[in-house]
Amino acid sequence: MAIASGVWYTGSLFFVALLEEFRADHAITAGIFSLFTILYGVFGIPAGLLMDRLGPRRIILIGGLLLPLAHIGSGLAPSIWWVYLTHGLVTPLALSFAGYVPVSILITRIFQAQRGLALGIASAGVGVGILAIVPMAQYAIDLFGWRVGYFVMAALAAVVIPPVALWAIPEASGSAPAPPGPAPEPADRGGGWTLATALRSRSFWLVGATFIALNSATQLVLTHQAAYLVEAGHSRMLVAWTIGLIGLASIPGKIGWGFLSDRRWLEWIYVWGGALVIAATVTLLAVGPSTPPWILAVYGILMGLGYAVSPALCPTISARFFAGPSFGAIFGLLNTLYQLGGAAGIWLAGYAHDLTGSYRLPFLLCICSVVCSAGFAWLAAPRHAPLPGRRVR
Repeated sequence: MAIASGVWYTGSLFFVALLEEFRADHAITAGIFSLFTILYGVFGIPAGLLMDRLGPRRIILIGGLLLPLAHIGSGLAPSIWWVYLTHGLVTPLALSFAGYVPVSILITRIFQAQRGLALGIASAGVGVGILAIVPMAQYAIDLFGWRVGYFVMAALAAVVIPPVALWAIPEASGSAPAPPGPAPEPADRGGGWTLATALRSRSFWLVGATFIALNSATQLVLTHQAAYLVEAGHSRMLVAWTIGLIGLASIPGKIGWGFLSDRRWLEWIYVWGGALVIAATVTLLAVGPSTPPWILAVYGILMGLGYAVSPALCPTISARFFAGPSFGAIFGLLNTLYQLGGAAGIWLAGYAHDLTGSYRLPFLLCICSVVCSAGFAWLAAPRHAPLPGRRVR
């Protein structure tokens, strides 16, 4: 998860480098990362289906072998359209097999009583990746150029993911025995859910709308924050360390949200996380050339804690409704909706910047989208699905 997140969140650094290298406008360059996000979501469907059939080890190993090749291809790109092929097409295919979707499905099936905490701990690897890899990638870009930055990312993926797949991932991913105590309700087991019945349910589309609204907001900011801060007059290394601070703050954020999700109703957690994202966005909008670094630190902490609710809780709320034999396919499709929202936010922010010359409008829209996400979570009412080991009276 740390390597996968490093690939994802160094995108904002490569976005700035590609703007300067190929002199394309913001919308065309942002289109690479928008396409990446769309296809990452789309490829999550076959990844989930294959997880149901082949198990996690083979799927994660395939992704771990493909990811370094994709980065090497990006580093050799002769034009921006080549980067559309490598970073926009091949990289999301690799990550969909070696990242968030297979890890979330695996942990959902292994853990039951403290599933939220387990998913929070695993997703905390994202924060580790942001903290460690983003500043390192910027250092490589500053010293040797963005092409070497891609090669460094390729090397990291090659030495980490295949060994983990071979030696640490179980061959099968069947559910662990239920913990002692009251038997979970049928809604929690999700034994009757299939992809077809999920698609006909109100809950599926409200959960999907929650994912779309929140991820479109967070990915909009996380992808364009580096360009915004560089335009505001801050050094790229300071920007990279700010992004790293987001990763650091997201580690306790993801674990904390996961811990709370086993004990509190999920719609309240979405409200709390969304409030932090809004506070972070308002802080970012206040940044100017003379803004002291501690304001950037405040932004990084608020954003890290707030955005962490999105990756930490998506598999949790999905499992609360749809855990069962077909969970891989259902979660794969929900992840597609989640990533489509992110892709829309990324591209629209670039397009709005080209029209207005500023990120102010898309950042304000980000705030509106976060509010909508919390509203959809309340309409989905995950409190109606019981917490693990509890019965609803």
